[in-house]
Amino acid sequence: MALLEVKELTKNFGGLMANDHIDLQVNEGEIVGLIGPNGAGKTTLFNCIAGFYPVSGGKVFFKGEDITGLLSNEVCLKGIARTFQIVRVFKDLPVLDNIMVGAFNRTHSTARARKKALEVLEFCGLMGKKNLLAGGLTIANKKRLEVAKAFATEPALLMLDEAMAGLNQTETAEAVELVKKIRKSGVTVLLVEHVMEVVMPISNRVVVLDYGRKIAEDTPERVIHNEEVIKAYLGDKYHASRRAN
Repeated sequence: MALLEVKELTKNFGGLMANDHIDLQVNEGEIVGLIGPNGAGKTTLFNCIAGFYPVSGGKVFFKGEDITGLLSNEVCLKGIARTFQIVRVFKDLPVLDNIMVGAFNRTHSTARARKKALEVLEFCGLMGKKNLLAGGLTIANKKRLEVAKAFATEPALLMLDEAMAGLNQTETAEAVELVKKIRKSGVTVLLVEHVMEVVMPISNRVVVLDYGRKIAEDTPERVIHNEEVIKAYLGDKYHASRRAN
């Protein structure tokens, strides 16, 4: 049984078909990359899975349970957490308190939420910044905090929406290591990412969207040779560079 199964998911905004009958499976323990050009429907799909948008058609199953139509907080309680493309930290709160907000998903006890947040701080490499206001962090650390907040909800599936966008090479490498560490901890990962040099090496499978449709799903090695994917997204330049290497 797939951990996450999306069947014929459709999302319309008036006359715009943002997601067009998308089928998707994510198995436990995988890292699955979701790629495609801007406007392909990747974030919309995330929002539908996570309960931020009601679907126009289709179903979402998690651990075999139909979670279609649940509110975002209910989806989170089921075990799906997500980050946002534009980071949403509580800028006037310390880093520790930001992570405690996520930890309160599983407990009403301040002591237990604090204990969990401290564990996540250590895990995510933010312990040295626990008392800093989140608004004063660098973009790299804000993105790391965004991941930490989601991770503190104790998800079975973590959905990362461009968690590495805007990072330099060193910061990107550190973010990749954190994603690997999260997967090693037992959390399955579904990520939207535009940096192909990042998403291809760490993904078990890659799903490609274009104009709201799924146009390919395969291993990274096969996806980069898919002619439709090259035409829609990767481009001949990327394909040629991979072939040269």
